[in-house]
Amino acid sequence: MKKLAAVIVLVLVVCTFAGCTTTTNNSNQTPSATSNATSSAVTTHDAFEKYLATYKNTTYANSSRSVTKWELTWINNTSVHVDYAAHNNTTNSTYNRVQTIMMFPTSQDATNFINNITKTEYKLASTEYPSISGGAYGIVTGHAPQIYKVYVWQEGNQTDISAYTYHEIKQVDNIVFITKETAVVRA
Repeated sequence: MKKLAAVIVLVLVVCTFAGCTTTTNNSNQTPSATSNATSSAVTTHDAFEKYLATYKNTTYANSSRSVTKWELTWINNTSVHVDYAAHNNTTNSTYNRVQTIMMFPTSQDATNFINNITKTEYKLASTEYPSISGGAYGIVTGHAPQIYKVYVWQEGNQTDISAYTYHEIKQVDNIVFITKETAVVRA
């Protein structure tokens, strides 16, 4: 539990500062340099918004589940908190998924962030992007990511869903997901 808390604190600290602060020297700045910087920030935010809309649409379009709740909260221009619930139509179970999704300026920045997370409990589960046509990244960009890594930690007993939590850290080029998923136990 302490490791999860440390990851959450690290995510919040990085989300607070990643891509949100710049140092400028206004004495030599020309109007075009200012508008280019603003344009670049808007373009990045617009691209992230487009990705998030596509991610939501692909989540809802997955016929193996029925999304029952979707709440997206912006942390800053490059990070969001997504909380959603879905019913798995195959297993007839409901789960809650809480995610922090971050868009970094470059894939290397995202890799550096992932490398700085303590992943003692996690195992590298995949490095192959599942589908260009089915995934939000492939739909938005038209190609598979150059970097795709999924680290998974399965906490507890998988056969007892009340005592099981699924944790995932995923990098899709310059986008990072930190996910925690728990089953909804009905009494």
